[in-house]
Amino acid sequence: MAPLEMIAIGKKLSNIYQNLCAPVCRRYGVNQTGFDVLMFFANNPQYNTARDVCNIRGIKSGIASVAIDSLIKKGLLCRAEDEADRRKRRLAVTEKAAPIIEEGREMQAKFTAALRQNITDEEFAAIESLSKKINYNISLLEKEGRSYD
Repeated sequence: MAPLEMIAIGKKLSNIYQNLCAPVCRRYGVNQTGFDVLMFFANNPQYNTARDVCNIRGIKSGIASVAIDSLIKKGLLCRAEDEADRRKRRLAVTEKAAPIIEEGREMQAKFTAALRQNITDEEFAAIESLSKKINYNISLLEKEGRSYD
């Protein structure tokens, strides 16, 4: 697959995902980045810092900071200092975020199911394996300084 095709697929997926998120975002008064941050922490409780959401989800630190502050002000996220390392601040979703997370997960499940149509379990396993390898290669490019931020 040519690089242009890979980029086009990524853009199309992102656009479709954002369109599916829009009604949930409007209903609860959060923007797309806020929704992405909230769902990241809800779906990945082992990751609980702003650095995690930036490194793993690929959200720029300034944008993530604004989104996190907004979610905290709305009572959807809470922040606490790490007892072992006062320099770290841990983030967690609150009970108030439960309806957004529930709707978000339902939407994500429908999105995933739609993408998996006509794909066998074996084919999907191959896609997952390939995706892990591509992500690994991307991380190598980033470490070598050949990424384009």
